[in-house]
Amino acid sequence: MRTLISELLFTLAAVSKLAKRGISTDEVLELPWNRYRVAANPHGPDPDRRFLIGRTYAGRFLTVAIAPTDEPTTWLVITGWGSDDSPA
Repeated sequence: MRTLISELLFTLAAVSKLAKRGISTDEVLELPWNRYRVAANPHGPDPDRRFLIGRTYAGRFLTVAIAPTDEPTTWLVITGWGSDDSPA
């Protein structure tokens, strides 16, 4: 079943982590509008967290760690990093 993402929320800590890696919140917000994949992290501390993997409008691949909220299509951004390739 495909994970739908209609909204991404950011904490100040997440914005800071992204900025340290040269990623803007605008770039992260572009991912659900392009082809993307959501994958489980079997080795992570929280089994509900996922990886959002996709491409920005400019073609940059990103992997973003997200956590669920009470709304099934709204996710909380934890951190992110640039990716060399995307399985999306």
